[in-house]
Amino acid sequence: MRQARQSDLCCPGSVTSANGRMQTGVKMSEAHSGARHLIRCAHLFDAVLARIPKDKWGNQTCCEGWAITDCASHAIGVMVNLKHRAIGAEPVDYQDGSWAGPDPSASCRKHLDALVAAIQEADLAMEFDHPIFGQVKLDDFFGMMAYDLLVHAWDLADAASIEHGIDEITAEVAVDKSGHLSSLVRSEDYEFNPACGDGVLERLIESTGRTPVNGW
Repeated sequence: MRQARQSDLCCPGSVTSANGRMQTGVKMSEAHSGARHLIRCAHLFDAVLARIPKDKWGNQTCCEGWAITDCASHAIGVMVNLKHRAIGAEPVDYQDGSWAGPDPSASCRKHLDALVAAIQEADLAMEFDHPIFGQVKLDDFFGMMAYDLLVHAWDLADAASIEHGIDEITAEVAVDKSGHLSSLVRSEDYEFNPACGDGVLERLIESTGRTPVNGW
């Protein structure tokens, strides 16, 4: 996830994306809430990206120095690295600006499908050492990192002036699983802006140091 102004950190049932394609829910146990949440957030990101008007891709996001294309490339690269984590492959450079490609929607769909397939086969109970989180289960890691895609879905929608489609329940799950990470992605001089209101999603977005392109 990228700070709004500075540096980077690196559900059962079906979900229908904005382009009408039905996404089948991953068959996993109720205990695998992190992976289920990640898949939900990834689908929400894909649904926003698919609705961005062609003339909006150059719009600036609330993330300093990032147009919509840059933000999309970053988030798709994050998907690739999450897939690589699931299959035990080496990470890629998710910040190299190449992941959106000439057709961001097709690229996102390709890497989303690959991520879901990898999660279906992954040992979600596996534990590994993470430089920031310490010893962590793969499912818990997926649950924490899901908010990266969720927040970037909001970034794209905000910059393109379209609906983000993020429901309150998903936002609440993101706060529960990832709210403690906000301090890692916002600037040191962060101060809470009450203009964001009382909505769960808005509070989560604000806690990362973000301000909408046109203000709260």
